[in-house]
Amino acid sequence: MKKILQLLLTYTLFFSPIVEAMNVTFINPGKPGERFWDMVTETMKAAADDFDINLEVIYAERNRIKMTSIGLQVTSRSTPPDYLILVNEEQAAEKIFLSSKGKNIKTIMLLNDFLPKQRTTVGFPGNDNPNLIGAVIPDNYAAGRRMMNALYQCAKKDSAKAPYHMLAIGGDQITPASIDRNKGALSVISEHQDIVLDRFLYANWNQQESTKLTQNYLNWASKNNIHPSAIWAANDPIAFGAKEAITANETKDNNICLVGLNWSAQGLKMVQDDEMLLTDGGHFLAGAWSMVLLHDYHQRSISGDTRAPGSINFQMQSIDKTNINQYVKNLGDENWGKINFRGFSLQPTTSYSEYDFSLKNVFAQIQ
Repeated sequence: MKKILQLLLTYTLFFSPIVEAMNVTFINPGKPGERFWDMVTETMKAAADDFDINLEVIYAERNRIKMTSIGLQVTSRSTPPDYLILVNEEQAAEKIFLSSKGKNIKTIMLLNDFLPKQRTTVGFPGNDNPNLIGAVIPDNYAAGRRMMNALYQCAKKDSAKAPYHMLAIGGDQITPASIDRNKGALSVISEHQDIVLDRFLYANWNQQESTKLTQNYLNWASKNNIHPSAIWAANDPIAFGAKEAITANETKDNNICLVGLNWSAQGLKMVQDDEMLLTDGGHFLAGAWSMVLLHDYHQRSISGDTRAPGSINFQMQSIDKTNINQYVKNLGDENWGKINFRGFSLQPTTSYSEYDFSLKNVFAQIQ
């Protein structure tokens, strides 16, 4: 019997088909040390480890020209990766994707998908466009609305302040995620006549620039006898900059309502310390979700199912006083490796639309 088992093991080792690990390259548009983009990379690596995916991450350092150059180098390799993950930061992913046409590289978009005006050249995921298989995109419009609604409710607590003067500071005007986030905020303002949007400025996602913009706004408001009620900040670094200016502004307007977005450690602390209403987010986990999607797609394609997943949209969520303790207890250490990302994988016949990337399910998958 022992000899038979040894023969079976030998047959398995030498005659069973070998399934090679997937090779994935992610062109990260951010800079190393830029916390949000590092978190995207960290969660992506944690999930890649769970699925035994060979992951390469290259930072473009907030330089769209460098990002394009890196992308063209990757697609021109003699042995390119099986999958390429691109972010349409500043709408710079189009040229990279087009360079993969006719090559055995499949692309998935992350966080920022192609804009409608780019579709005439890049097309949509499908059998007639085999290089583009889909996208993993958070609902930035809903996040922008949630943030502005929270500011409105905060401002209304003091009826003496009506109308409610507000400052909005966006990231930029051309990145798809920023455009959607800005539109969400503006949609709430259009619904309430008692909100006065004094300025909608752009800080290029930069804390220092946000501080200057906020200080200039507060100086203007003081000269015009205007008492600001709230500041909408497109992400946590912008909120940090705004808070610096508010703190330095020695007036009675230091109680300005403030929101941010990113779920950053500093943002969470500001919520705990009542310096900020909430930090929206969870979108950095898109790095992990892209690994889940690529694993499922790859396994199905081996079995002959090459249908493109298409656009996978997931909800972001606010962390405020009601749920911050639970989040800090479970993930405050930012140890993404304790999340069982295999628990998010779908059964082979389940529709891609059935993914559950909710915070509740993230908590459920912590080992």
